[in-house]
Amino acid sequence: MLARLLAATLAVVALAGCAPSPAALPDAVTVSVFQNRFDYSTRTLQLKVANGTASAITVTRASFESTRFTEPAVWDRPQRIPAGGARDLAVGLPDPVCDAGTAADTVTLSFTLDDGTSGTAAVTPADEQARLDAINDEDCLTASAAAVATIAPVDGLRWMPGAHAPATLELAVLPTGADGELTIVEARGTVLLSLADGSGAPVTTLPVDATIAAGVAQTRIPLLLVPHRCDPHAVEEDKRGTFFPLEVSTHDGRSGTVYIAVDDDVRRALYEFYADYCGLPGA
Repeated sequence: MLARLLAATLAVVALAGCAPSPAALPDAVTVSVFQNRFDYSTRTLQLKVANGTASAITVTRASFESTRFTEPAVWDRPQRIPAGGARDLAVGLPDPVCDAGTAADTVTLSFTLDDGTSGTAAVTPADEQARLDAINDEDCLTASAAAVATIAPVDGLRWMPGAHAPATLELAVLPTGADGELTIVEARGTVLLSLADGSGAPVTTLPVDATIAAGVAQTRIPLLLVPHRCDPHAVEEDKRGTFFPLEVSTHDGRSGTVYIAVDDDVRRALYEFYADYCGLPGA
């Protein structure tokens, strides 16, 4: 009996000795993070994995962890990256952590090399556009503003086909009843649509200077809109033209720009107005 136990133990040790060691991530494999413009509204982050080696590598899982966010953002579909190539792995960002102190970011990669060996490595990603701090600032400003008031378009888009006159989009600002204040300093146009004055001439900004707090009545902000420029490709290439920027400050010391989105019906109406005003095909 003792002999059999000894033999089994030796066999296990021998098998363990034959197991391949975990692979190390090659130095020439690098990780960075960035956002495309169309990632802003969906709060998507791109993890770029660049393979500078002479052999392919397959990323089986990638996890972005940061003190700026409440939980990891995970990519969990195998992605082969050829030698000399790079792939962007899109992950959705979780809720922000505000006032967290010193920021720290890590991407943990699970990978398989071309020789079949696998490993896991944690790396500090390069922030290509210095976007991570900006994302956190935007997230926390938006959260502070939303705690005090909801801001959304009301009554659809009002415009007259064929009139070559500004359209009107009205924003309603409704206090939530929570403590704190939100000051809306001014409104600005978008890359697709400029604000206009009463005569229909484009203007850069519209002063608002409204302070919102519990007990304040609903505030309406009418925006007169004209095309920023008549470009036949502008609508089909549009990514941010229907997100309306407001310059705001909040009771907790934050300030900057919040972007007010529109629903699909208003977005279609804005595109139809743009085409009609500019005399584009299909209007």
